[in-house]
Amino acid sequence: MVQKEKTLEAPQVDGEPSPSPVSGEACAEAPGPVEESGIGVELTGHRKFISGVVEGFYGRPWTMEQRKELFRRQQKWGLNTYLYAPKDDYKHRMFWRELYSVEEAEQLMTLIGAAKEHGIEFIYAISPGLDITFSNQKEVSALKRKLDQVSHFGCKSFALLFDDIDHNMCPADKEVFSSFAHAQVSITNEIYQYLGEPETFLFCPTEYCGTFCYPNVPQSPYLHTVGEKLLPSIDVLWTGPKVVSKDITVESIEEVSKILRRAPVIWDNIHANDYDQKRLFLGPYKGRSTELIPRLKGVLTNPNCEFESNFVAIHTLATWYKSNMNGVRKDVVMTDGEDSTVSIQIKLENEGSDEELETDMLYSPQLALKLALTEWLGEFGVPHQYNSRQVPQSGAKSTVIDASSMSAPSLCSSTTVTTVFQQPIMSPAMPPLCLDALSHPMAKRPQEEEEVEVEKKDSDEEPMEMVVEKLDEPEPDAEADPEEKHVGPILADKMAEDLKPMDTDKESLAESKSPEESIQEDSGSDIAPMQTDDQLKQVPQTFDVFVPGPDEKPLFTAEPLSLEDLGLLAELFYLPYEHGPKAVQMLKEFNWLRANSSVVSVNCKMKETEKVTEWQTRAEKFEEMCCSVIQMFTRLSNTANRTILYDLYPYIWDIKSIISMVKSFVQWLDGRIHNTSFFCYWIDSGRWCRSQSSAQFLRGDQEPWAFRGGLAGEFQRLLPIDGANDLFYQPPPSMPTSKIYSIRPYFAKDEPAIYKICKEMYCEGMEDVPFSDQESDLIGDRLVGGLLSLSPDYGFVLEDDEGICGYALGTADVKPFVKKCKLNWIPFMQEKYNKPDCEKDLTEAEKMMLSFHEEEEGLPESFLSNFPSLIKVDIHAKVTDPSVAKSMMGCLLSSLKANGSHGAFCKVRQTDKRMLDFYSKLGCFEVAKMEGFPKDVIIMGRSL
Repeated sequence: MVQKEKTLEAPQVDGEPSPSPVSGEACAEAPGPVEESGIGVELTGHRKFISGVVEGFYGRPWTMEQRKELFRRQQKWGLNTYLYAPKDDYKHRMFWRELYSVEEAEQLMTLIGAAKEHGIEFIYAISPGLDITFSNQKEVSALKRKLDQVSHFGCKSFALLFDDIDHNMCPADKEVFSSFAHAQVSITNEIYQYLGEPETFLFCPTEYCGTFCYPNVPQSPYLHTVGEKLLPSIDVLWTGPKVVSKDITVESIEEVSKILRRAPVIWDNIHANDYDQKRLFLGPYKGRSTELIPRLKGVLTNPNCEFESNFVAIHTLATWYKSNMNGVRKDVVMTDGEDSTVSIQIKLENEGSDEELETDMLYSPQLALKLALTEWLGEFGVPHQYNSRQVPQSGAKSTVIDASSMSAPSLCSSTTVTTVFQQPIMSPAMPPLCLDALSHPMAKRPQEEEEVEVEKKDSDEEPMEMVVEKLDEPEPDAEADPEEKHVGPILADKMAEDLKPMDTDKESLAESKSPEESIQEDSGSDIAPMQTDDQLKQVPQTFDVFVPGPDEKPLFTAEPLSLEDLGLLAELFYLPYEHGPKAVQMLKEFNWLRANSSVVSVNCKMKETEKVTEWQTRAEKFEEMCCSVIQMFTRLSNTANRTILYDLYPYIWDIKSIISMVKSFVQWLDGRIHNTSFFCYWIDSGRWCRSQSSAQFLRGDQEPWAFRGGLAGEFQRLLPIDGANDLFYQPPPSMPTSKIYSIRPYFAKDEPAIYKICKEMYCEGMEDVPFSDQESDLIGDRLVGGLLSLSPDYGFVLEDDEGICGYALGTADVKPFVKKCKLNWIPFMQEKYNKPDCEKDLTEAEKMMLSFHEEEEGLPESFLSNFPSLIKVDIHAKVTDPSVAKSMMGCLLSSLKANGSHGAFCKVRQTDKRMLDFYSKLGCFEVAKMEGFPKDVIIMGRSL
């Protein structure tokens, strides 16, 4: 969690908020805030209200077609503003002094023209705060020259952003300005006046939320200076009490408005997901009373990075705004009960006037969500597919337009050439956080909500296209991002204390982004400041739409989604501080089943019939809920609109994987859990139950990045092996697939199938199988027979639509298991297989038979005290999905740890490279040779 008292030691990347006021006809009008708490606002006059979206993230920027689609949707839904601040445009922040090239200028002009065409106010934001010297007139002139150039493109609205930067001024500035706030205000006022006092001009303060104000909002010298010295026509951005605010109250807005001496523009991070690669937010806009509308200058949403997943975020924001766009004094909150209606006509009279206000639609988050999902549902049936292309690389030099030689809005042939350093420059004060390519932060991008105007034009760009930085060429802003996320799968133990507000960036590319983004990993790090159409056309295609041949099956068969499917999806990926009702119900049920599993434990012998029946009934219902999630995944994976799927797929893949594992674990609990002292610890320990910190998180006491993983993280924390992050890190396949594998506990009827897989995988790669038909069971008897016969409670099988294709077996304590084998299994095998003649050369089969007649060496006690459990896992070669092996291992280790184990080991033949590699990828490591270890095998272990 970011601490306000902590000054940043290095400039941070900007995921900055920059709302933009709407211009001219693009602006919706709303009455000024009601006069209250000493803040005077006209009661009857109308004013412009900024409402819209911000594009300000790291990584793959939105395509031109996506931006145009955003403008169409905003126009349709009544939103009026778009803030341009993509972090891959280095000339917005890191290289803010550099002018745009001719090609880049044409792109910006096209974009500005498209926004005007749809009545959307285009605001250009620039963020010079990382390294500007406020007292240096050359620096001020460079800023003016840059904004002059953009104004020649047709842009009339601007924003200066000073978020996520060091509070300390350089020595030169300290001689001129009395405080950091004075320096920022001075340059902002000067630029505003230089540009002719544009109607829309935004300022983002360094203290842009309550927790960043020192010592607090009402006593902050910084905010007081901004309020007193900033010209009154300049609007100020504010994120609320926190960077990601659960609630923004009327009282908090009135408090900050009084200090700022103006109504703020809210840069809302409620749907921002950059700070956690496992989270997506598809819930409704909520936690902001519509009473805020007359007290604000505007609201801009900074939504999910994934463009196609922002339909709900933007749609519900529009519904919220329209519910009180007339500035009704008191908020009439529509309940979520049966008596609620989407549209209720209310007639309220203006204070001191008999004139009736226009009809208002009251706002209910749940009803707004239903409206958005109903409209979004139509988009899924529209066949749509982008082609994936790499982002073009740019050279060291670019042609730059000199604003002084341009006649607006056309470009002049006169140009100057300057050197543009496209490679990021590491700030010396920055800790080397982002040197790992997988840690590259991907900032968020507002995603447009899909409208039911089913006409989407095909684009040359693939939505899953992504830029992956080279290891030795870290991105500039990424370097400065304290919010940098650990590459580890779900739970980064370290809370992001240095995280900055508007930055919310998503870090791990391969983990969190669209499945096909891994194809782009060879992209260079020379990212062009802007992608131009001409550049994109010149880049070779790296991913084509799959077209099946005559004898090939299609990758998917389009399957219709239901509104219930989308509703479930939204509830699984709801809001930063809140899970949807169905998700909450699943968590509660799993918690209850786990906490009460003693009634179905091995020790209880099912004595309490009523309690056993209740447990099994609730377990069955829980499994049905899990199945509904898996079915939703399947239908979404088969949706006709692949563009939407690509943005959603990594998230639905992740939740499907963890839900499948949890479902298998619940099935295992029934009749297999031991009622031991460790088991009681497992149930009662705060690590396994919702802890106090979790409750604080849901109350909004902490920023959401302090509690990572979303719903998937919650379920992971409820499993015994919650710390085994490597097993929960299951990147989606390179091509979306709806194929489902299921894991369930082993039953005696599964033995022949497991024997068959065991034999096939043992003999894989052998030219001549050294076993006759009479010895068909020999391999199974030797490798898995004892575990299946004497330790069936720790067995799991993997199934697909053709049957069993994998297994995971084990025993909690190998010492009593070995004793059982000597008494009950080995004699049976000695009778089944005669001892071969040792004086002749033995075949592979005979050597295996001989092993039943020889005393097996026991492992040393010092080793078994740390690794008491024996495991054996294998997957058939036809299974190409690497994630299922991790899920199998996760289920097996969960069962072992739940029954008291703290370490497991496996035995692998020295010559079996396949299994050595297989177990290594499942987190097992080769244990150093100890006295007593067998000579012909390698022992691999894993702590639990």
